[in-house]
Amino acid sequence: MIRDRKGFTLIELIVVTVLSSLVVGAVLGTLTANQRTYTALNATIAGQQTTRMTVEVLFAELREISAAGGDILAMTSDSLRVRLMRKFSVVCETNWTGQPQLTVIRLGIGSNAFATGDSVFVYADNDERDENDDAWISARITAVDTSGVTCPQTGGPGDRLRFNGQAALFSADSVGLGAPVRSYKRYTFATSTLLGDTYFSRREGSGDMVPISGPLRVSGGLQFVYRDALGAVTAVDTLVRQIEVTIHTGSNVLNSLGGTVSDSITAWIYTRN
Repeated sequence: MIRDRKGFTLIELIVVTVLSSLVVGAVLGTLTANQRTYTALNATIAGQQTTRMTVEVLFAELREISAAGGDILAMTSDSLRVRLMRKFSVVCETNWTGQPQLTVIRLGIGSNAFATGDSVFVYADNDERDENDDAWISARITAVDTSGVTCPQTGGPGDRLRFNGQAALFSADSVGLGAPVRSYKRYTFATSTLLGDTYFSRREGSGDMVPISGPLRVSGGLQFVYRDALGAVTAVDTLVRQIEVTIHTGSNVLNSLGGTVSDSITAWIYTRN
């Protein structure tokens, strides 16, 4: 008598379970490997973006400094404090009766306009026949008049800058029409720590460090080397003509070789001299 067989035998169940486990294990292994690759790729791209952004910021800022003109205020292997130009115009009228007054062409409004308290450099030509006596006068704006001020040469709007109490710095034959006027602020470029990570950061004046890009490697994430006109390393700020910058990124992500994902770049920035 033949009976109908229903269900599976124990051996069949064991075989199916083993085969299913092998398939699931292979799929999970592939997914895990893909996830690791994806995470490592994202970390690599983030590191490249960090190095690129850091270099672009430093290039844009440091190319404008004049080491010979005293724009480098302090320099170490991992930090740099400089003066950076923030506003620019030219003189269109001078007034030396009483306190010094300079009218400059209005080139910007809002944050681009000169303001009371701004530190400025005013170009003094002195003797026009002698280029060796030219200089930048360092002064501070004590008041700014904007209402109804025009430039006689152009007829356009201007800003009248007052320098009360600083008459000794100016003279009628030193600052003439067309003289450049630059305002500047002091900035420090270094690293700072945020939530346990190290970031390339910038500080204005004596304010707080503001993170710009990162994370960087904890040790040696930002390095400066200062070179003179011949390319030799120098510790004299006024002799700096080239700044070598090296950025190392850091992360906790592991690559396929078991090491942490990181990136680095070295750039050379020539200053304005």
